[in-house]
Amino acid sequence: MSDIFDWGQLSEEDSRVIMKFVSENNSLVREVMRNEFPTLYIGRATEEVARGWIMIAGREKVMNFISSRG
Repeated sequence: MSDIFDWGQLSEEDSRVIMKFVSENNSLVREVMRNEFPTLYIGRATEEVARGWIMIAGREKVMNFISSRG
């Protein structure tokens, strides 16, 4: 299966896990994205950041990051 970059294609469980992580670590996620992609803006609100993170990094990278922090 190829990686997912579209929020609408995520499972409910993945969406829930990502939203929970971003709501608890919004500034961390924004900082990581700013360091990796300095010219991109993914927003400030939890939903914007979560959707932008998936769109840019993909499900696999996002879930690996979350599991490495948990």
